[in-house]
Amino acid sequence: MVLQQINGTISAYGIEISTLTILLALGVLFLGYFGNKMSNILIERAVSRRDGYPHAAVAGKKLTAYLIYPLTVLGVLGVFGFPLSALGAAVGLIGLGVSFALKDMIANFFSGILILATRPFKVGDQIEVDNEQGTVQDIKIRATDVKTYDGRKVIVPNSKLYNDTVINNTAYDERRFDVIVGIGYEEDIEEAKELAEASLEESDTVESDPKPQVLVSELGGSSVNLKLRGWTKPSKASLVASSSEVTQKVKEKYDDNGIDIPYPIRTVFMEGDQ
Repeated sequence: MVLQQINGTISAYGIEISTLTILLALGVLFLGYFGNKMSNILIERAVSRRDGYPHAAVAGKKLTAYLIYPLTVLGVLGVFGFPLSALGAAVGLIGLGVSFALKDMIANFFSGILILATRPFKVGDQIEVDNEQGTVQDIKIRATDVKTYDGRKVIVPNSKLYNDTVINNTAYDERRFDVIVGIGYEEDIEEAKELAEASLEESDTVESDPKPQVLVSELGGSSVNLKLRGWTKPSKASLVASSSEVTQKVKEKYDDNGIDIPYPIRTVFMEGDQ
């Protein structure tokens, strides 16, 4: 390609473009680039002030880039004399088609941004969603990684997490656990309750506030069932440890005090010749 500068214009293959037009186009490109860089800095500062996740900054940068760069291209084309109304209509039609084709991806993208902004859960929280339970490992733009308690990786789309019911098991400082213990019908219920309360109070993993409770929950087929309620740290590991400790202590106290924990009893009546 041979370029010739003639009276303030540049011609190439018979097309003449004024040097002013080129300078304006370069200026628009610079403004778009500079505007994107400035928006990135502002987003990083905003996320840092709120102690947000790194992925929140990444999502914000991508969103602003998707807005700024197309507008920059339209500005450059306008400088070169392309009709912006026609370009806008064309871009609108293309955007409409892309949005229909990628609606699930777009829904996940915006759901990810909303999750990072509203923070219904964070990395390290233990959640339940769609019959899966586990610890949040990473919150990405499209999906969230959850590690189940048995060591599996579950990738949950962000649109499901934002629109469906999610249980955050570690949102608060304490969580209640229940232990069911059965005693024989002939046993003293008040004595059994006192021993169960002592078991809760003596357990290292059980919080003293809220106060533990022992309730008579059911008259079973072969036992009076007591429900021991205690509060502990909200993680799954703490619940399992506390339940195990309380169960062991109440069993030992009942054995030491002669309180029977009966086996299920079933009486079968046989009909026929004696």
